[in-house]
Amino acid sequence: MAKKNAKDETIINVDEMYTKTEQFVDKNRNQLTLFLGGAAVIILAFMGYRMLVQLPAELAAEEAVFQAEHYFAMDSLDLAQYGDGFSAGLEEIMQDHAGTYAASRAAYQVGVLNRDAGLFEEAIQAFDQVALDDDVFGPMSLAGMGDCYSDLEDYTHAAEYFSKAADAADAGLAGKVLAPSYHYKQAITLIELGRTSEAKDVLSHIASEHPNSRLYPTAVALGESL
Repeated sequence: MAKKNAKDETIINVDEMYTKTEQFVDKNRNQLTLFLGGAAVIILAFMGYRMLVQLPAELAAEEAVFQAEHYFAMDSLDLAQYGDGFSAGLEEIMQDHAGTYAASRAAYQVGVLNRDAGLFEEAIQAFDQVALDDDVFGPMSLAGMGDCYSDLEDYTHAAEYFSKAADAADAGLAGKVLAPSYHYKQAITLIELGRTSEAKDVLSHIASEHPNSRLYPTAVALGESL
């Protein structure tokens, strides 16, 4: 009989819990409906923005940048940067399609063109508009800024940006390709600053983490000479 009472009591407790849940839902039905409705609106708004705004913007930017990148690849640098009178140049795409992947690539290429022309301040401004979350163009743009500061003999900023570029490359998909050269440039600028101990640490990092890099023997030799 005692076992039967315990079983009955258990059933009653479950029923009470279910009833309390129902009561909570009934009591807060309006608030729950608003919450769920609001979540649905946010999801739909995001999907709508993605489909109706973001994707068309990306497609338009890719279409606009096609000719400019073709000129860039062919070393028709003025046409690439400023356009040909019919197709937009990289400068225009960088401004008119800001926020797109194409505009980020255009900004990197404008940075390269300005850096190679000795327009270092302009190059830094262009590199700074590249999306840094990109595994390839992010590290490359940071290294581009490092190059500019190095040419300006601002080795403090150069070392800083080479360090950022190397760390970003190490964390990304192109680490084995990009990171060793950025670490090596960082080491060279640290040597210019007289920060020999830090330079040796960077060179040791290349030796230990990038043993297959073409810079491995150079990094080891330079580290041993310091």
